[in-house]
Amino acid sequence: MTTAMKSFFSIALGCALLFSACDTVGTEDSDDLLVVEAFLFAGEPVDDIDLTTTIPLSTEDAVEIPVTDARVRLIKAGVIYELVSSGSDGSYHYAGGDLLVQTGDLFQLQIEYKGNTITAFTEVPPPPTGTVMSIERVAIPSIESNPGALREFIRNRDNALSVTWNNPAGDLYFVAVRSPENEFPDYILPEFIRDRFSGFELLTEPTTTNFFDITLFQLEIIGSYSVTVYRINQEYADLYESRAQDSRDLNEPLSNIVGGVGVFSAFNGQTTQFEITRE
Repeated sequence: MTTAMKSFFSIALGCALLFSACDTVGTEDSDDLLVVEAFLFAGEPVDDIDLTTTIPLSTEDAVEIPVTDARVRLIKAGVIYELVSSGSDGSYHYAGGDLLVQTGDLFQLQIEYKGNTITAFTEVPPPPTGTVMSIERVAIPSIESNPGALREFIRNRDNALSVTWNNPAGDLYFVAVRSPENEFPDYILPEFIRDRFSGFELLTEPTTTNFFDITLFQLEIIGSYSVTVYRINQEYADLYESRAQDSRDLNEPLSNIVGGVGVFSAFNGQTTQFEITRE
């Protein structure tokens, strides 16, 4: 998972996890309460298992402290995969190349920390279907020939690209729009110029719709972009939808972590592409 996606999930779930943790510390030693944010992505390496402890400062505030000394395992079909710490930020990953995350896989997360065992289960959902771009190529005017025309073209919402997918049941999905990394990119507008370009990534809020409009003013460079639509598992949907609750009204934390709080979930995506070129 990219840094931007890590930030996206942390922000999206921060309130819900905080309320769950503060609601739970009344019955447990706060130093031993483990907060888990663990996500698996079909077809991608396992590198997004984040562990923290939560020390409450008040009934509505807390400090998160990374946990780097837990024993973390993933179990699939009876096979145990030991994860290792990725550094000082509380993240864990699987260093081998033999762990595959595939549609329908049932995973158990098992964590041993300070004499306690924390467990959770998730199943990798099927990918979305019918993912398609409304336009696969957009040619924009050259800024050298007519800067005003270029800006007007970018501001025109009729030039928006739409990605659509099948969603007859109104399930939750989110969309990730990414450009490749390029040391010397061709920027759409000169004010975007930087010394180096580490790649562009646009992430949406979870949605129950079946489309997302990508406007040109959201993009930065000329080139090829990938658009991935991710199906969201129910345990993530439950915790995400509870993020707006008042902690005083949260009687039972929405968490699938046994022995801690947080979420262990899996996602599956379908990818399509579009290209931005100059006339």
